[in-house]
Amino acid sequence: MDKMHNPVRSLGFRLATIAVTGVCSFVIGLWGIKLGFGPHIGGVPAELLSAMLATLCALAASLAVMSFFAGVEESAAYVYKETQIDKLTGLHARTAMIGKIAESASATIRSGEPVFLIDIDIDRFKQINESIGYSHGDQLIRVFAQRLKDLLPEGTEIGRIGAGEFAVLIPDTPDTGSVDTLVEYLIDNLMEPYQLPSHLQSVNLSVGIVAMPKDGLDPVILLRRSNLALQHARAGGIGNWSVFHQQMGLVAEYRQWIESELHTAFERGDFVVHYQPQYDLLSGKVVGYEALVRWRHPERGMIPPQEFVPIAEETGMIALIGEWVLRKACADAHLMPPECSVAVNISTVQFMTKDFLSQVRGVIKATGIEPHRLELEVTETAMMQDRERAATILEELARMGISVAVDDFGTGYSNLSYLIDFTFKKLKIDQSFVRRLETDANSGAVVSTIVGLSRALGVRTIAEGVETENQATLLKAAGCEVVQGYLFGKPAPLQVRENHVEPPRRVATA
Repeated sequence: MDKMHNPVRSLGFRLATIAVTGVCSFVIGLWGIKLGFGPHIGGVPAELLSAMLATLCALAASLAVMSFFAGVEESAAYVYKETQIDKLTGLHARTAMIGKIAESASATIRSGEPVFLIDIDIDRFKQINESIGYSHGDQLIRVFAQRLKDLLPEGTEIGRIGAGEFAVLIPDTPDTGSVDTLVEYLIDNLMEPYQLPSHLQSVNLSVGIVAMPKDGLDPVILLRRSNLALQHARAGGIGNWSVFHQQMGLVAEYRQWIESELHTAFERGDFVVHYQPQYDLLSGKVVGYEALVRWRHPERGMIPPQEFVPIAEETGMIALIGEWVLRKACADAHLMPPECSVAVNISTVQFMTKDFLSQVRGVIKATGIEPHRLELEVTETAMMQDRERAATILEELARMGISVAVDDFGTGYSNLSYLIDFTFKKLKIDQSFVRRLETDANSGAVVSTIVGLSRALGVRTIAEGVETENQATLLKAAGCEVVQGYLFGKPAPLQVRENHVEPPRRVATA
């Protein structure tokens, strides 16, 4: 064990200390007995008695010193284990990993060979931990760490530097191959579901990469920069990775401002709900409205949802914002025609909270909305976080009379077996397919397949992101019943006249 990390005395030093202590105790004991009792004690020569007692003193002192060194070694080992080794995974703790990064920085200066620091984070681990329970969360970390260790070459330096965050040091050598290939390999394998004692748990990952010496040599700065790259990757979508570049500092400052401002904005009442109409292609009538949250900042104006919603999900603020949007939408439904439903997006964080069902019941009771007029849009990702719990939630929502739509269908999990396990009434075709309908024949085939699948399952379809008449015609030909998009109306505040919503005007197209 390295003396720098586990400072214990050498064997020679210990033996010398024990010997000196024993001799000194012997001499002191001998001198004390002679001084106190004279030449004879009860007929026994003082020299013999002194020798016996002095030997006992020396033995006791030696044993005391040995016990002291044993305690020092045990304490040093305990401190080392507590500060250098992560108790949950057996990997390097954050402190130890900083030391390993420093060693790698020194080595790359000497050799000139680059070393990559890979920062891997489980997205929204805090919310996962709270939803599945801390004991299951610990088990998830253990099996994740073991899989990560198994995927990497033996001897790779790996550390757990946060609750669900891990750091890996990879030298840039011919044996390791390209770092981008390695990262893709890690993401693909680490995002496979994990078998926990109670259920199968899925996770999403974000990965940030820095290179030494190009991006610096200071361990703390390198970790900060790898985290900046990680945050940039997370903003780009599920299972993404990014390499650090200097401009990320400006993005990080903006993200930090949003994070610090979110709670104040909520308390101040900055958030508003806009509604986008949903059209039935056969009847040509509005059959529903999707509620979409917007942030109107008093100084910076409208802040796009793609900029603040991901951060709200990371910080947990989305739970408060989501509940407010749900309550507001249900209240506004009374202004809409009775045949119209109101659709509300439910984030992964909100869906997996323990009190989600009681929250929905409370909103329905407080607003008086008829349950069949409420539609909750849940993504495939949210459903797959904990399949058993998700199935229970969806069944209960169905019993309550609430409709559930699978949002962004076709962009999440390739395994469609969950469609059989889950209860829902609608598939929402993602706008990425709609956008390519006019130029890509494969997208048309995908849309037709989704429509056919929905019919086989006995559910309806809705397509989002419809912007042209041609797209609407192609969707209608494919059998899609309901659509929404800029062609039929942009998200906007409800136009209320005499306590009723005015029907939106369809956008004219050339």
